[in-house]
Amino acid sequence: MGFFSRMSDIISANVNDLLDRAEDPEKMVKLLVVEMEEHVEQARAGLAKAIAGEKQLETNLKKNRDAADEWYAKAKGAMERGDEDLARRCLERKKEFERIADSVMPQWEVARKTSDALKSDFRRLEEKLEEARRKRDVLVARKLAAEAQKEVASVAPAMSKAQRSYAKFDRMEGKIEQMEAEAKAILELSDEQRSLDREVVDRERAAEVDAELAALKMETRKPQ
Repeated sequence: MGFFSRMSDIISANVNDLLDRAEDPEKMVKLLVVEMEEHVEQARAGLAKAIAGEKQLETNLKKNRDAADEWYAKAKGAMERGDEDLARRCLERKKEFERIADSVMPQWEVARKTSDALKSDFRRLEEKLEEARRKRDVLVARKLAAEAQKEVASVAPAMSKAQRSYAKFDRMEGKIEQMEAEAKAILELSDEQRSLDREVVDRERAAEVDAELAALKMETRKPQ
C-alpha cells in the first residue's frame, strides 16, 4: 500500500472519529474538508520531493551516460590518429562513467516506479477531496432538511392535539345548537298552547255573553 493510500486511510479514520464526537455536523463537515485540504497539500509537497529525487537521479544517469559516450568518441578519435595508448585510457575513463551509470540505473528505476505509484495515489487522494467538496454543500443541505423534519415531527403531536381539541369544540358547538333548537321548539309549543288556551277562554266568555244576551232578549221581549 502506498504512502498516500495510508494517508487516505488515516484521513478516513480521523473523519470517522471526528464525526462520532461531532456536536454540530454542519460545522464539522466544513472543518473536515479544510483538514483534507491540508493533508492533500502535505502530500503534494511530499510528492514534489519524490519527483525531484527521481529527476535528480535521471539527470545523474544521463550525465554519466553522456560522459561515457563522449569518452568513447575521444577513444575512437585517438585510434583514428593511431594513438592506441590514449585510446585505451579514454576507454578506461568511459568504463568508469558506465559503472557509475550502471549503479545509478537501478536506483533511478526504483525511484521512477515509486514516483509513478505516488502520483497514482495522489490522484486518488485529490479525487476524494473533490468528492468531499462536492458533497459538502449537499450534506449541509441534508442536515438542514433533517432539522426541519425534526421540527415538523416535534410539532406534529401538538397539531394533532389541537385538531382533537377543535373536533371536541365542534361537537360542543353542535350540542349547543341542538339545545337552542330544542328550546326554540319548546317555546313555539308553549306559544301554541297559550294561544289555544286564550282561544278557549275567549270562546267560553263569548258563549257566556251570548247566553246572557239571549236571556236578556227573553226578559225584555214584550208580550204579544
